[in-house]
Amino acid sequence: MKKIIFVVTIKVLTYIYIINQNKLGSMKKVILSFAVVAFLAACGGEAKVEDKPVVNEVAATVEQQAVAVDYTIVDSSSVLNWEGSAVGKAHFGTVDYKGTLKVAEGNLIGGELVFDLTSIDSKDMEGEYKEKLDGHLKAADFFNVDSFPNAKLEITAFKAGEISANLTIKEVTKAISFPGTVTITDNTVHANAEFTINRTEYGIVYGSGNFFDLAKDKIISDDIKFKVTVSAVK
Repeated sequence: MKKIIFVVTIKVLTYIYIINQNKLGSMKKVILSFAVVAFLAACGGEAKVEDKPVVNEVAATVEQQAVAVDYTIVDSSSVLNWEGSAVGKAHFGTVDYKGTLKVAEGNLIGGELVFDLTSIDSKDMEGEYKEKLDGHLKAADFFNVDSFPNAKLEITAFKAGEISANLTIKEVTKAISFPGTVTITDNTVHANAEFTINRTEYGIVYGSGNFFDLAKDKIISDDIKFKVTVSAVK
């Protein structure tokens, strides 16, 4: 069996042609294509994750949207906690955010939370080490806040204890869903939720063992955990 590998222009895709010939003389051709993201990751460059057009649609009816009331999130009572980990260690902290929640007929039907990534604040470090960690998280290896200062969570539905939403980070939007609790009164909304994302789906591949050949103690988990507490008033 002979294998002939041709590398065609890397500007678009890398094609690998593998030609297998069996004993009967028949020949099969298998063409495998790899996106530029794979090539760049192998070379240590920044990968771009393709944004799939699969997002959650707003579940509220036109009638509900017409009578919906906006509740403004209270900054001092609302917090987003994050946690990232590597082998044998973890870092955690907070991010500031603002936004609104939409309520109709006593039900949460939508909302938008805008996270200020320039406010990333680690809570497990102090002094020089804290400054270094916060700076790295804000740099191009991770959230690249100079180019993408905000992330956004658009709530599209809340049903049977499940929140459906679209999360946008670095201009990549993904449909997500996660359990949450919501308490609504005439003048306030209180909500709590926890969810985990795979950061590489949003183009954040630095230190990922799935993109780079790294020693075990150098690998950073692809998962980022979030815990959000929301208080909003009419």
